[in-house]
Amino acid sequence: GAVYVSRILEGEVAVIDAATDTIIHLVRTGSNPAEIGVADGLGRAFVADLTDGTVTVIDTGNHGIGGVIDLGVPVAAVDVDETAQRLYALDFSNGVPGTQLHVIDVSALVQLFAFTVGTRVQNITVAAGSNLAYVSDFDQGVHEVDLAASAVLRTLPMADLAHGVAVDESAGLLYVTRLEGDAVAVVDTAAFSVMDNLPVGDAPQWVALDLPRGKAFVTNEGDGTVSVIDTATGTVKPTAISVGPSPLTVTVHEGVAKAYVYNTGDGTVSVIDTVGE
Repeated sequence: GAVYVSRILEGEVAVIDAATDTIIHLVRTGSNPAEIGVADGLGRAFVADLTDGTVTVIDTGNHGIGGVIDLGVPVAAVDVDETAQRLYALDFSNGVPGTQLHVIDVSALVQLFAFTVGTRVQNITVAAGSNLAYVSDFDQGVHEVDLAASAVLRTLPMADLAHGVAVDESAGLLYVTRLEGDAVAVVDTAAFSVMDNLPVGDAPQWVALDLPRGKAFVTNEGDGTVSVIDTATGTVKPTAISVGPSPLTVTVHEGVAKAYVYNTGDGTVSVIDTVGE
């Protein structure tokens, strides 16, 4: 299978062959591509752009451009609910207010509507089975969003700039990086309260889950490492993995048991064996 990794500073997406870990295509998607939501069942990947105010659609069959959705505002993050045939995109708020969650029809590739979810929203993860989404917010913490009602249900205040989010629906746990707290908050999604704060590296940015192997991977931008959380025990492995300078995004491909980390400091991609770590 293919893995899609945004080369943020280069304005392109690298398509990596997961079997050989070689780049097989480079797709020019915009000025500043960020998060990518992949919908395997739809044969599409959706690329948020931090600068251009667009979501670029990549055809995963041929890795060509399948369309561009113009939202008119910088886009920070996306996630897909394949069952509902909807894409959810968040405003990018780098120092300025960003408040909207945009709802997009993935068949017609058009925005249906948008609604306000916070004040400086950052990242989103969809719990499709629950029809919920979780949105991090630098100012307000974490929002639980009812996707059917298009409304915020609950907000969990959280200090230290809540940023990366990943949800384990089966365990009822949400993982949230706290950028200035050098920690990952573990949230009980039923009670919507913080169960634990796990110490990780310097300036944790993104978190991604490898559910079959019971692990979470956290990029620490400040010290060039990736922390590994054992999700069964709720503990952080004592030794972090050294990657490249200023790691930002992390994408887990569960099928091949690998995590792909984009290092903004030198534009490289580090590949981690999720079984061995």
